[in-house]
Amino acid sequence: MKTLLQGRVEFVERTDNWSMEVDVKWTKRWFTTSVTSRQLHLKSDFESCALTQAHVLSFISRSDTFNFSGKKSAYSELLLESVETQCLMDSKNASIKLEGKCLIFKGSVRKKDINSLSNIFKLIEMLQNNIDSLDSTTSRS
Repeated sequence: MKTLLQGRVEFVERTDNWSMEVDVKWTKRWFTTSVTSRQLHLKSDFESCALTQAHVLSFISRSDTFNFSGKKSAYSELLLESVETQCLMDSKNASIKLEGKCLIFKGSVRKKDINSLSNIFKLIEMLQNNIDSLDSTTSRS
């Protein structure tokens, strides 16, 4: 794929329950993606939490290691146990946060790996569907 050496694209997409603000920057080798998804019909705010890569521990242990900070809730448990989250965290310098009514993802993929860039959006959509399912089951209880 041939593109300019550097660039930036920003757009907003709305679906039934979610509004996604996307910011993609690219350099000669990397796409850096920032996606802020806001749940429009969430009954209450998410408990703030974040999942980030632990670079020093990953280097020492030679395996992927992550830091979790914030408050535990049903949504943070969903985030920690989700296969989609694990795949998103494979990105370079990846982080996933729940703040207010927003799911925030930041990460980078190699420019040559355009499939990973499209997978980011698919995985975020799947996470949104999981959050919607959890929200509908907790609101019934």
